[in-house]
Amino acid sequence: MNKHSIISLLAWCFAAVSLAACSDGEGIDPSSAEPVVAYPYETLVADLNKADNLPVVAIVKSEAGLRSVALAILTDGGETIPVSTVTEFFDRHSFSLSEKINYKSDYVSAVVSAEDLLGRRAEAALPIRIIDIVEPPVIVFSPESWEYDETVGGDIPRTHIEVSSPAMLKSVEITRVKSSDQTVFTSVDFSSEDPQSSWTFDEQIHYDEFDRGMKVKVADSYGQVRIATMAVNYKTVPPPSVEFAVATIIADRDEEKSVEIAIESQAGVAKVALYRVEGKTETLVSEKTCDGEKTLAYAGKMVFTDATSGVKAVVTDRVGRSTTASAGALVNLIFAESIPVGTAPLADGAEGGVKRLLSLGDQRTYSVQECFDDPSLQAHADVKVYYMNGNAQSVRIYSMENADSKNGEYKNEAGDKNIGAFSPLNATRFKLLTDLSFDTATAADIAAIDAASIQSTNIKGKEELIGATIAFKTASGSSAGASRVGLLKLVSISEKVGANANARVFTFAVKLPKE
Repeated sequence: MNKHSIISLLAWCFAAVSLAACSDGEGIDPSSAEPVVAYPYETLVADLNKADNLPVVAIVKSEAGLRSVALAILTDGGETIPVSTVTEFFDRHSFSLSEKINYKSDYVSAVVSAEDLLGRRAEAALPIRIIDIVEPPVIVFSPESWEYDETVGGDIPRTHIEVSSPAMLKSVEITRVKSSDQTVFTSVDFSSEDPQSSWTFDEQIHYDEFDRGMKVKVADSYGQVRIATMAVNYKTVPPPSVEFAVATIIADRDEEKSVEIAIESQAGVAKVALYRVEGKTETLVSEKTCDGEKTLAYAGKMVFTDATSGVKAVVTDRVGRSTTASAGALVNLIFAESIPVGTAPLADGAEGGVKRLLSLGDQRTYSVQECFDDPSLQAHADVKVYYMNGNAQSVRIYSMENADSKNGEYKNEAGDKNIGAFSPLNATRFKLLTDLSFDTATAADIAAIDAASIQSTNIKGKEELIGATIAFKTASGSSAGASRVGLLKLVSISEKVGANANARVFTFAVKLPKE
């Protein structure tokens, strides 16, 4: 070892000995101030419901220099739990302690103790206030499950929900759950300016048989969520069964008739209301309050006018469920619902006895032979029909005297006479109506038709004529009476009969006001 190295080694040893002497307090002014421990806040609040609580922070000062700084936690049971000890310092005269603590509910204070190089100790405690773990929100349903039975009846229970939280409420959402879907019924958000720890919902909700429950979702200020569902069971009964004694009531003008209705209701009948229907106008005729009968033979009197197109009944049971039923009305009308008429190529009596000449007054058909056998019947023949397969106007409804209607094909059995020889050969007239429905047309509706506007000797078209409303005016020589106005509806057209594509059966309905 050379001289320079020996000198360097001796200098290092001297420095080390001098430092050790300082560490033991030698050379330090014994009158220097003792260590001081200070905290930046008076009380440390730790919330066990959060993950980001404040650390324990302390400022330690020492004029003599610090030898060690220690942190310990004191519990409510008197136990001292060491946390950390620091012996190496960047600046022995000033040290900032910051220690993250895993807080527990029994912690009451943090104690920081400091010892300086003269062996003097200082200690200070920082109170700790623990906010213990809070339970999630509580949801209480009253009743626990909601039930109502229509067969029993009685008052419908209210829906009562109470929500509370040891913490503050953040939000409440109530969802109505049905068998097919679920929708938010109501929701509430609570602001920090108006904190609330409880909330009550109380409403009369009209549930039905499709409701399954009310789902409540509550969140508190810590983000804890609780979801609970109140089961809903609404036991229904079928609505009242309402059946008119007849589907169509037939009456004369201004006749008072009894409307008979058979009613059944599992919940019991509360009320029956009877209405006269005149086009789009409905007039209450009578209303009967009932005593909860399960079966009821109702009979209500009503005056039928020329404008009466039907009757409507509204039956309500004891739980408020209603059934509406209707019956048609034919007032001061001669009505035929289904009259089959054969086209010219179809022989009279073929296809189940179908004949080819329609009588509007009699609402029946006659054969050509019958009209020649009894000439008085020729006045009864008002309408004949033809079908031209493949033609743009295949469906044809003719007046008897229409020359374009192939009268030569309407022959007697011997084939030596046709309807052109009839006397009279009725000049029936037609008009296609677009603003009146045959099915609901009344005697008053028909009376309002301008007879002078009914001028056509025929109605031609295709299958779209099926269901159409056709006004007719009888000829001067018709057995139905001269210039009587009525309605005709083409109900259906059959497929071809046999090999001839023009051999068809037209089915008509007829309405004719009584004289």
